[in-house]
Amino acid sequence: MSPLDNIDTPAPSVIFSTLASARRRLVLRELLEHGPSLTVDALAERISAHRPDTDPRRVFAQLHHSHLPKLEDSGMVRIEDDLVTLEKHAKAIEPYLLLADRYDSTREK
Repeated sequence: MSPLDNIDTPAPSVIFSTLASARRRLVLRELLEHGPSLTVDALAERISAHRPDTDPRRVFAQLHHSHLPKLEDSGMVRIEDDLVTLEKHAKAIEPYLLLADRYDSTREK
């Protein structure tokens, strides 16, 4: 039996396409650090705090119409009513988020 036979995570291509968006990476970081569940409003507020010039209402709309459906389709979050919950296997993406953080920080310099 291969060590990959019992992996309960999305395929690498799903992980990479999901993490391609900085906004989706922020959602996952917020859920990992302050979750595992947050409302869409709380996520919008927390994410807009990273950029003071960003309107939380606009972030809410982007999350609701674009980013959260993509995260749910990838299996990384579950959305029920207004509550976004990190799925258990989403913690497996932490190394990818760390790698993206290091890459982003070198680009900002």
